[in-house]
Amino acid sequence: MGRLAMICALLGAFWLLAMVVVGGFTFPGYDHLSQYISELGANGAPFGYEVSWYGFLPVGLLTIAFAVFAWLATPRSLLGTLGFIGIVLFAIGYVGSAFFPCDYGCRPESPSFSQQMHLLIGLAGYFLAPLTLLLLALAARALPSGGGVALAGFVAAPAALAGLLTMAPESPFVGLSQRVLEASVMGWIVICGLYLGHQPRAR
Repeated sequence: MGRLAMICALLGAFWLLAMVVVGGFTFPGYDHLSQYISELGANGAPFGYEVSWYGFLPVGLLTIAFAVFAWLATPRSLLGTLGFIGIVLFAIGYVGSAFFPCDYGCRPESPSFSQQMHLLIGLAGYFLAPLTLLLLALAARALPSGGGVALAGFVAAPAALAGLLTMAPESPFVGLSQRVLEASVMGWIVICGLYLGHQPRAR
């Protein structure tokens, strides 16, 4: 299970990075510092359909798979279980972005149903991300030689909180704030996945 968790973690992170880089490159005038990632898959975006179904959806499914395999590969604990549930909720935001893309620009004055669902599904995982990382950091202390995983969580949690608190729609750096939050969660997932992939006895 640990090896499967590692594979899903690495594939998910690579897929997300490739989606953001390629999607931004094919979107004329796109600014990574000031625009949401969701704008790449928005209704009316140059390759919105492709980004949604071949980008967001695979990333979400791989991240959910990581959470399941990692939970199975680690000692059972309430903190760990709640933390991995938080990862699943975060990943559902990616899946929801495929089924409910935001309106063009993701800041409409009169949001469509798809826009409203996009926000509802995505924000749940975002708001819980700092707590999720903190719970996972605390749970990681029980892992054999898991100090690095725990430390990564304790660093990622406040970073995710900083990204969340500064991710105001009117901010000229909202894209940067979102990427800090995303990188905090995905970075921890990669570190945990690498740990589990090389710790076959951590069950």
